[in-house]
Amino acid sequence: CLMPQFSVTSEINVETIRPDSDNFFKLSTHADDLLALAERFGWVAINNLAIELTVRKVARHCWDVRGQISADIIQSCIVTGAPVAESIDFQIDERYVRAVDQMDEVEVRLDGAEPLKNGAIDIGELAVQSLGLAATAWPRVENAPDSYSVGDQRSDHPFAGLSALKRQNQK
Repeated sequence: CLMPQFSVTSEINVETIRPDSDNFFKLSTHADDLLALAERFGWVAINNLAIELTVRKVARHCWDVRGQISADIIQSCIVTGAPVAESIDFQIDERYVRAVDQMDEVEVRLDGAEPLKNGAIDIGELAVQSLGLAATAWPRVENAPDSYSVGDQRSDHPFAGLSALKRQNQK
C-alpha cells in the first residue's frame, strides 16, 4: 500500500486519524522546499531529506507522532565560512494533546506535550523544527582556528551592521 504523503506545510486533522492503529505518513519535497528550508536555517544546502512518521491516537484527546528523520545538509563553518557537510539521522517522538476546558474532567499532566493547532497536528512544522534542532549548532571545519582577530572578521556576517555601529559609538 502507498504511504500517504505530507509536505513541509502539511497539517493533519486528528479526526482523520484511525484509532488503535498506526497511521503512516511520508514527507514529499520538491527542490523549492529544500531551498526554502536551507534559507530558513541559514544553511548552504539540503541535499537529501527523508522523513517517515506514524501518528497514533493513544488516548482520548492524545496522539503520539513517532518516526525517523534523515538528511544530508551543508552548513558554513562559523570560523572560516568553508562548507561543512553533515548527515543527520534520528528518531522523533512527540505527543500532542487537545486542550480540555471542561472543569469536571480530570486533567492529566503531560509534560512536554504539544497542543493541537485548530484540531490539527502541524506535522510539517514538527518535522522541519526537529531537523533544525538536530543539526550541529556551530559547525566548524576540522582545522578551523579556535578564534580569529577583529581584523579577520568577515564584513558580511549577520551582525556586521550592528558591530560597525557599536565601534562607532565607542569612539
